[in-house]
Amino acid sequence: MHDNVRDLIGDIWLSGQLGADFTAVCDTGGRVAGTDSETAAQSYLEGAARALGGEYREQTFTVTGLRSDEHGVSMVASGRELQSYPLLNCAQVDDEFEVIDLGRGTPVDFEGARDRIPGKAVLVRHEFPFSTNHVHRGVKLELARTYGAAAFLIGNNQPGAGPVSGSGGAGEPGEMPAFGLSYDATSELSTALAFGPARVRLFNRATPGEWTGRNIFVHFPGRTQEHVVLSAHIDGHGLAESAMDNGSGLATVLEVARRLGPLAADSERGLTLALFTFEEWALTGSAEYVASLNEAERSLIHCNVNVDTPVGYPRLFGLTAGHPRILELLRQASVVGGTPVHPIYAHTTNSDHANFLAAGIPAVRLIGGYNDDSAGSRLLLTAADTRHRVEPLDLKHGAIVTALVTLAAMGA
Repeated sequence: MHDNVRDLIGDIWLSGQLGADFTAVCDTGGRVAGTDSETAAQSYLEGAARALGGEYREQTFTVTGLRSDEHGVSMVASGRELQSYPLLNCAQVDDEFEVIDLGRGTPVDFEGARDRIPGKAVLVRHEFPFSTNHVHRGVKLELARTYGAAAFLIGNNQPGAGPVSGSGGAGEPGEMPAFGLSYDATSELSTALAFGPARVRLFNRATPGEWTGRNIFVHFPGRTQEHVVLSAHIDGHGLAESAMDNGSGLATVLEVARRLGPLAADSERGLTLALFTFEEWALTGSAEYVASLNEAERSLIHCNVNVDTPVGYPRLFGLTAGHPRILELLRQASVVGGTPVHPIYAHTTNSDHANFLAAGIPAVRLIGGYNDDSAGSRLLLTAADTRHRVEPLDLKHGAIVTALVTLAAMGA
């Protein structure tokens, strides 16, 4: 191992700032985009980014949507309240619906019940989100719309973690109300349906709003105009601290930029730290950034290294879409650092790297755990996503691997 790589690993391993950044971000709360919690996180991150010493700038944009003020899901027959949470941009509703249970909610499940779905509230299951056979919540929600459902319920598959959250649309007129349920609530509703028809009352008082999104950037020029975009998303969900998703990613990219920024001037490519917001709202922040670039500017981005939940498992995986440039970077990082980062060839659209890929820019998402539902990421989008779930060693390991991949991309 080369001495400068050994020194880099040692510096990150001994760093106290990595943990301090993680704690400070978690202290701001769940960081739902546009809330006071996210504003507090933005303030901290701005200070931390400016302290890195590179070229600081921001990008602002406007987002419209719905904010839930009060909500509830209850069984009509018994009046029992079910533990629930409105998905982001849940439509306003105060009505009763007959429920149809579609199990996992796969395309086959929807097609098999196509004649029974119109006008009903469909109940589907949340799944471990990082596996090759996972059907994303967004796919299930779109199927519900396509088949004429009137409402959407998604039940948590993790006992004891409360209801599941996530995006429920863009807050546009005509969208259906969408709620997450806890494991116990899902079991109760599913059991009632096994004995015959069941109805639920859905209530959500939603206020339309307009919010200003703020992406934060710090650029460290290299020997050429080419650069690597190292990114993580700021916003999260309101059920807990959004610690794994994505407080861990924010702390990681700050630490990596702190270590690699000073090396950029002697590297073939520069480094751009990008902190995106409104990721949980259809990847809006990174979409705004990529859309703002002209063709020449896009061509100067060697790749995007996107860090989203780099904890919860003993090793990292790279969601590569099979791009040869990314595969080579992961190979180099694994060999040089002596710590493997395993490639996943699937083309995934579950984080900000997807917008870079859509624009023809090589990109990878680094994540802790894949195809193993024991990974900590099984608890994302729930009240269990707290700092106490994050092992300090996992956080340090994720930062080291991220640094090695980014270092290789910079051609340092």
